[in-house]
Amino acid sequence: MKKKICLMGGLAGLSNSYIKDCYAMVKLSGGQSSGGFIGCNYGEIYNSWCQTDSKRGKIMAGFAAKNEGIMEHIFYIDDRKKKKKEFADSELALDSESIQNLPWDYERTWNRDEVPRRFKEDAFHIESGAADEWIEIDSIEGFTAFADGVNRGNRQYQYAACRLTADLDFQGKKLIPIGEDDALPFKGIFDGGNHSITNFKIKGKRKYGGLFGCLKDAKIVNLTVDGMIQGAEYSGGIAGMMEGGIISCCGSAIRIEAKKYAGGLVGKNRDGILIKNYAVGLIHEHKRPWFLLLFLIPLLLLLLKLGIPYPSVPVDGNVQAIHDGLKPQNGNTAAFEFNRLIVFTDGIGELAFYNPGNSTQDIVVKLTISDQELIDKLGVNHRTFLDQKRLEVLGEYDPETYRQDLAVSGRVPAGSRLETLTLNALQDGTDLPPGTYKGIIELVFYDSESQEKALLNSQLPVGIEIR
Repeated sequence: MKKKICLMGGLAGLSNSYIKDCYAMVKLSGGQSSGGFIGCNYGEIYNSWCQTDSKRGKIMAGFAAKNEGIMEHIFYIDDRKKKKKEFADSELALDSESIQNLPWDYERTWNRDEVPRRFKEDAFHIESGAADEWIEIDSIEGFTAFADGVNRGNRQYQYAACRLTADLDFQGKKLIPIGEDDALPFKGIFDGGNHSITNFKIKGKRKYGGLFGCLKDAKIVNLTVDGMIQGAEYSGGIAGMMEGGIISCCGSAIRIEAKKYAGGLVGKNRDGILIKNYAVGLIHEHKRPWFLLLFLIPLLLLLLKLGIPYPSVPVDGNVQAIHDGLKPQNGNTAAFEFNRLIVFTDGIGELAFYNPGNSTQDIVVKLTISDQELIDKLGVNHRTFLDQKRLEVLGEYDPETYRQDLAVSGRVPAGSRLETLTLNALQDGTDLPPGTYKGIIELVFYDSESQEKALLNSQLPVGIEIR
């Protein structure tokens, strides 16, 4: 008998690619592997979080039920009063009370007063790119005609650049996904223009369910959706299946009855890029009762009012307290000393960083190197294929300004020393070879009392020697 697979995640059921700056508030019920943000991760996830409440899954996790990739600066919020079963990744859990004072730069990211929170357009609108001719959609009839053209294999529609120019309300009517067959995926550009497509239903036995059934090397931007999907093997608010391409600045409020792969935004992401997206709603395994949504709505409305920051930076385990007789002064004072040539031997660098007792700022030390310096010295920038592809798609790559972290300290409190840094691998996992390099020290300041992150950081040139 064939083994049943049901992978569910708040944002994506499965991903082998790149995800950054996303959040999910999706209630999950059932499934073989259920994660508040992702079911299975084989790719890279950065700067993302979720509110989680997974129930009855065989493998339950607050963030990722299975992780064989990279996850950095991620966490989930767990406010369950009765935690009868610990999630597999319980070390990533925070409660909403404890996160109120963490230093996440939230104000520049989301509009607090909207439910669900939408992106601030000045910071999170993305240009859809140039095209010789745009197809504009301003009605349900126009949308249906466009979907029909793609699904019939008309290349004019399949590779089209399409722009939504009005909100579309399906009023509970059935929607046929764009690119409903993997033999005829959508391969063009769809710019939602910050409009929404709402109150649609996708029902009946099918392989792919979502506003887009299948995407291949497509670009979907500036769009929000709100609907219900029932009966599809691959289900996601924006797309059931994504192969390559990018989805950015999109949001999904969705109810899904999951059969195989299900995510609030994308069911299965293969080689695609997800940046600055969100998903809210409910995903339950096939044949689960829909009345559970009645309990979810008040919870979502409450949770979406929270201000959610990034986790705080812990004190570095290697700091040493000093007794220099200095006391903090009034106002904001920051002073520091460190070696201007950092010599690494066997991966340990001599930093000799000193944060005096009269400072009012705790400091995090980051040793970085520019891509241009790596290219000049080594001939390549040592970024992964996925990361380089992401930068090229976004059209924002400048090797002079893009840097990689070679070493990052924990927090160094006022009145402390940190003697050494541990060298990290480059972005593609290789070690920086012996030699001398030009680096940059970045200092991130946190108020010693409130732990509030300062608006301004410092950057200073430094020499690096690898022995």
